[in-house]
Amino acid sequence: MNPTRFIVAQNSGRDPDLLAVKWAKMRADAFGYLRGAAPLFYRTWSRIAPKGAPVSWMSGDAHLENLGSYRGSNGVPYFDINDFDECCLAPANWETGRAIAALLVLRRRDLAKVFAEAYAETLAGGKPGHIEPEVARGPILALLTAVEERNQKEFLEKWMSDGKLKLRDGHIYRLRKAVKRRARRTFEAWARRQPDAPFYKVVDVCGRIAGDGSLGLERYVILVEGKKVPFVMDMKEAAPSAPRQYLKLRQPPWRCEAERVATVQHFMQYVPVARLAWTGPSPKSYLVHELEPLIDRIDVSALKQGDYKEFVRQWAHLLASAQLRTAGWKGSADLDAMIAYGQALDGRARGVLMKAASAAAASQVAAWRDFRRSGLGKNRAAG
Repeated sequence: MNPTRFIVAQNSGRDPDLLAVKWAKMRADAFGYLRGAAPLFYRTWSRIAPKGAPVSWMSGDAHLENLGSYRGSNGVPYFDINDFDECCLAPANWETGRAIAALLVLRRRDLAKVFAEAYAETLAGGKPGHIEPEVARGPILALLTAVEERNQKEFLEKWMSDGKLKLRDGHIYRLRKAVKRRARRTFEAWARRQPDAPFYKVVDVCGRIAGDGSLGLERYVILVEGKKVPFVMDMKEAAPSAPRQYLKLRQPPWRCEAERVATVQHFMQYVPVARLAWTGPSPKSYLVHELEPLIDRIDVSALKQGDYKEFVRQWAHLLASAQLRTAGWKGSADLDAMIAYGQALDGRARGVLMKAASAAAASQVAAWRDFRRSGLGKNRAAG
């Protein structure tokens, strides 16, 4: 099937207004296209991925925009992988293949090599790490230092006005009454089952525009009373994993897609994001978590060469750490197998991986050009 027709089919049934936003983002550049076209990437990767990698848990959408700061469930700020919508069991190089291809689409072959080396080194060492202010350095340390200084009052001024959620063009929008009522009922049904149910008393509900691959799915921002001050929650519809359809691996049984995402995120992150939960399973399931002042990410386009290199090295370290952290869990290869794989990723093996990722990146760029010729997203981009 033609790449553009394939992508349109994969997004069928989603909100047309939000899909217009997604098409415009994908039209803008090849990297934006890659971020929004995960199913197409994995269709290609399933045919060309090097053989022999052990089975591992993957976040499923490894690229530079899916890293950031957040407050963990223990109250400490961390920098880590922050998007697990596409998570599943897969050969370990399905995660690294997408990460390296993303760097190649950005024309950063030098950094793709840095990533592959740092990933192999961490995996071979067998010791998962994490990044919090005490161990951070470079641009990540600067980010975590900055977000630590933010407070809830400043955060609420950004999100609230006159006791309600503040509408922001391109980010927060007013819902139709029927949709708002349904979203509220879904959230309240979940909240009633929580041990601190009064914390989640709903004040306001709006639609939220965020992410790339998930655009067009339902996503809500919910203002709740909290304890002493209001809090803001995110509730996002979960969809099937993009790589899963190309894998013959047996996956664990989940009650719904949101349980899959929340559970895998809980184990892959060193400390999960605050108030991470899920609600479902019928007719749709949703991932729930808290939004707070510590959420942010680094503008990699503004980084100096040395900082960019360090950022990529740390990204590879985090990705390998997440795989090590979940080694032996629910079907993943054990720790010995993951360490052995890292040790086997010598210069020659990394070259084979780079060659496959280069072919995948070239395929994505060609598909992006076809997408631009199709005209999808053109009017929205022009507006």
